[in-house]
Amino acid sequence: MPTPPLLIEGLRLAIGEPEEKLRTIASRRLGVDASEIVEMTITRRTIDARRKRDIHRLYHVLVSFGDADLRARILKKGLAKELVSRVKDPLDLEILDGVPHGADALGGRPIVIGSGPGGLFAAWLLAREGYSPVVIERGPEVAPRVRTVRAFDRGGPHDPENNILFGEGGAGTFSDGKLTSRKRSPLNRMLHQMLVDAGAPQDILIDSKPHIGTDRLRAVLVRLRRQLTAMGVAFRFQTRMVGIDREADGSLKAIILEGGERITSSTVILAIGHSARDTYEMLYAEGVRLEFKPFQLGLRIEHPQGLIDRAQFGDFASRLPAAEYILSDASHGVFSFCMCPGGTIVASVSEAGHLCTNGMSRRSRGSGWANSGLVFTIDRDLVSGSGKHPLAGIELQRQIEKRAFEIGGGTYALPAQRARAFVKGRLSGDDMESSYALGLVRADLREVLPAPTAHAIRCALEIFDRKIPGYLGEGLLVGPEARGSSPVRILRDPATRQSPTTPGLYPVGEGAGYAGGIMSAAIDGLRSAAALIRAHGPA
Repeated sequence: MPTPPLLIEGLRLAIGEPEEKLRTIASRRLGVDASEIVEMTITRRTIDARRKRDIHRLYHVLVSFGDADLRARILKKGLAKELVSRVKDPLDLEILDGVPHGADALGGRPIVIGSGPGGLFAAWLLAREGYSPVVIERGPEVAPRVRTVRAFDRGGPHDPENNILFGEGGAGTFSDGKLTSRKRSPLNRMLHQMLVDAGAPQDILIDSKPHIGTDRLRAVLVRLRRQLTAMGVAFRFQTRMVGIDREADGSLKAIILEGGERITSSTVILAIGHSARDTYEMLYAEGVRLEFKPFQLGLRIEHPQGLIDRAQFGDFASRLPAAEYILSDASHGVFSFCMCPGGTIVASVSEAGHLCTNGMSRRSRGSGWANSGLVFTIDRDLVSGSGKHPLAGIELQRQIEKRAFEIGGGTYALPAQRARAFVKGRLSGDDMESSYALGLVRADLREVLPAPTAHAIRCALEIFDRKIPGYLGEGLLVGPEARGSSPVRILRDPATRQSPTTPGLYPVGEGAGYAGGIMSAAIDGLRSAAALIRAHGPA
């Protein structure tokens, strides 16, 4: 029987070398014959491009031996490491192994509002534990959603309930499908494995910057829904919650759907996403406690992908996948956001007469274009007039998006400006090419953004040009980029994870102001579902 595995970090392979060589490289590192390694598994793979003349791949591997004494000698010499549990949150361990059920029975089946990552994985955990949740999603399933978005990209009408932001999978369905996370939790690995089991590429289990791609993600969502349905989850698409009903003590009694239908339930996982503005307004009117949350606002910049590849990989560019970048200018508070290598710019629109940008990539990342948000944080003191109102950020977003739509001539053409022209304060010429499907309109983007945001981005662009030569000269700016994060936080108790004004309401994910991507939203949903399970037994 193989020994328990040991971890070896930082094995190097030259670009183009086969991964089969790793066994030989590992044996040399350990000073043993390759035949003495009876099992080897890659756990992490990344590209080390810190030195452009010596770019290579780095690997972490797990190795097992047939000889326990050999394992002990290697460990004593410090040539490899024991695996150490990364579980810090006891709730995460329960999610992995089984959550103890509370004594109080639920009043009705638990309801999950929203089918983005926070809602879907909350529903999965509830179903695994025998709670048979109902998922309410205002948009449609993936297939009709894709057809409607494609028609819109060809100049068709905008559907306020069926678009890039609303529908099965949430806004992430039309994205790069990035699965990176700052949360150091074993739940990351569990979630990656669940996605692989639903058809995602195997390499997301080992790549340091895993991504699925929007084309592959759609098929994964369909398989995941089928798995959840088989576990007892009920899905209701094209169904919108428009109200809540509460007991005299404020606790949740029921939800009210468009058309007047009322569903009795004492527990709701609220995973609405950060573009459900009408839902925020309803919750505020019902007395659910909300607060203004600082949010990101800016523009999206696009370059030929080859420029980014050469800057990041030098002479190795033609032998490596499409390159990414992360840029930050702390002095002006600007940073890159949602960078899409080999991607396309899309209109991220939930309300008619408004215009906002986002980026997405297919699995191949082969469009020939690289785009990224360049955003600046809007704090409370930058929101004029009603800045203390919980919904003040939404109002500012709407004003900016409406202005962009008007500049674009009411056709969803994007206001656009060459980056150098933006810095110099002049309009661009006609030399504007882009991956965006619905056309560009020459504009002064300073007319779209608040002055502090525009100034910060102008300064940051000159700094970023020194980090990536050509970033300014070859960049095209479009905008606005206003949906990078939620401008609202739905308050919750840190211990119970429930709304303090509405017990039984569990706000989760990006829309509630507690996450910032697919993985963080999914983990937030899992943890709130676990808190619900600990408080209540099944109905």
